Amino acid sequence: MHPWSPALVAAMRTAAGVIAVPRVEAETSFTLHAPLELLARAGLLPYLDDDTRALALAGIDRLVADYGATGTPVAPPAAVEFPDPSAAAAALDLALRAGDADRVDAIACWLAPRIDHAAARRLLAPLLVDSLAAAGHASIALHLLPRVADGALPIALLRGALRSIAGEPGWRIDWFHSAAPQATRALSLAEALAAVPLLGRPGSNFIRPLMTQVQDRGIAARLLAPALRPGLDLAVAGRTLLRAAAWSMLHDDPDHAPYGWSHCLTMTQAVLTLADDGVPARTAIAVGATFVAGFRAAFGLQTLGSLDDDAAAPDRDTPDEAGLARYAALHHDAHLVKYTLACFHAAETDPAWRANYLRAAASLAAWWRTRA
Repeated sequence: MHPWSPALVAAMRTAAGVIAVPRVEAETSFTLHAPLELLARAGLLPYLDDDTRALALAGIDRLVADYGATGTPVAPPAAVEFPDPSAAAAALDLALRAGDADRVDAIACWLAPRIDHAAARRLLAPLLVDSLAAAGHASIALHLLPRVADGALPIALLRGALRSIAGEPGWRIDWFHSAAPQATRALSLAEALAAVPLLGRPGSNFIRPLMTQVQDRGIAARLLAPALRPGLDLAVAGRTLLRAAAWSMLHDDPDHAPYGWSHCLTMTQAVLTLADDGVPARTAIAVGATFVAGFRAAFGLQTLGSLDDDAAAPDRDTPDEAGLARYAALHHDAHLVKYTLACFHAAETDPAWRANYLRAAASLAAWWRTRA
């Protein structure tokens, strides 16, 4: 991959300086996704040749210009002071749960220049990992920040998501706090996911209704709690969840490829990477499993197939990574960009299924090609 040059990092930091500032106007899908789109587009840059990278940078310039034209930046928040970042994080938790968006923004602005990405994950991940506000996307920023531009982009890119969470503080995945494994035979996580009933859409494609359908009906507690047994291996659970998400892109209803199956992987991957980094492993697995179950219950038409190593595609069927990166980097859709990068990351952490993850990225690209 192409290394990050100081000039390229500086260009991404300049872009982030614009996109990190929330707007006064009501949040839209574009303003919600813009910080994540910037991070994902930056993450694809090292996979590109020089000519394609120049075109991708021009696309990032357009993203910044479009974001700048969306409305009025919020005023700089009132100054606040804290003895240390831990005290600020505790105050941020209270402000989020009280729904005080202005105080949330003030605390976030105090924290951003004072903590690195490792501290941000440790202090902030527990406050947002189970939230369904901001479309459940805040974890994606914490996942990507240390992984792109040599970790040089600012934590302030979380400001908009944090304000969004303050707007709906009660939108949480919380079934796992009280659910305990039943006395019956413990299901494996793969068996639990395969047993999720295919219910259809709950009247909406928005993230919260999709997840509350499996939470409020008791499906998550009944099926997933027995699989969250003590000693569950995080790496094994993570592979199961990401493989289920990739399998769904490859084999299930293609109508939900761009905004259903893509989210199934990106959201799940993000929360899993926060495990044991401020977030208990059981919490990360429970939230990630809820995401997979929620998307499969709403959009699935096929029974989940094998997630074993021997279900991986042959190496000869592995798509070209550079070609996938080029197509996504030059495409207008933020979800395609995020998903392609997520598939690259999944292929790195789960090499036995590398071909399947890259085939899943190619499948989404093919969906978009048929609609060009």
